[in-house]
Amino acid sequence: MRALTKPLADWEFFLTDPVPDAAPPGVPPLLRLRALRATAVTAWTYRRRGWSGARLLLEGARPAPGAWRPRELHPDVSVLLARRQVFWSQSVLRILLPRADCLPRSLALARCVSALGLPAEVCVARALTSTFEKDTFHAWTEIHGIVLNDNQDVTVGYRVLQRIGSAHLTDAPTASGPRRGLTS
Repeated sequence: MRALTKPLADWEFFLTDPVPDAAPPGVPPLLRLRALRATAVTAWTYRRRGWSGARLLLEGARPAPGAWRPRELHPDVSVLLARRQVFWSQSVLRILLPRADCLPRSLALARCVSALGLPAEVCVARALTSTFEKDTFHAWTEIHGIVLNDNQDVTVGYRVLQRIGSAHLTDAPTASGPRRGLTS
C-alpha cells in the first residue's frame, strides 16, 4: 500500500492549487472547445511543418472570442485557471501525437492557454550539465513566471535560450512595420 502513495506524493504539485483561497472562474464550454481546437491545430501544424510553423502559429495567436482580457484576471487566478487546462490540452495532444516530446506538448498547451486570453510563453532551454545527449534540451510552458507542465524546479537546471509567446497577449506595445536591424 505504501508503494502506491509514493508516486502520488511526487505528482501532488500538479493536483493542488498554490493559493488555496483563490478560485478560478469556470471556463464556458464554447470557449473550452475553441481552446482545444487551438491545441489540435497546433499539433497538426507541428506534425506537418515542424518547429518553425508551430512557432509562427503561437506568435500570431489571438484570444478566442469570449476569452478573458490579458489584465482582467489577477496573476494568481490566471495561473490556477491555466493549470486546470493542462489535462484538457494534453488529452487532445495525446490523441493526435501519442509520442510527443516536451516541445509539442508545450506549444500545444501555450496555444490552448493563449486562446483563453492568458499570456503563456514556451521556454526552450539547454541543460547546464548533461550526461546524455537526449537530455540536452527541454521545453516547458510558463504563465507569469510559473511553470505549468513541469516541476517548478526545472528552471534551476536549464538556461533559457528562447521564450516564445503571443505578441497579442503581452503588456508591451508591439512595433508596427519591419524590425530594425534585419535585412530582407
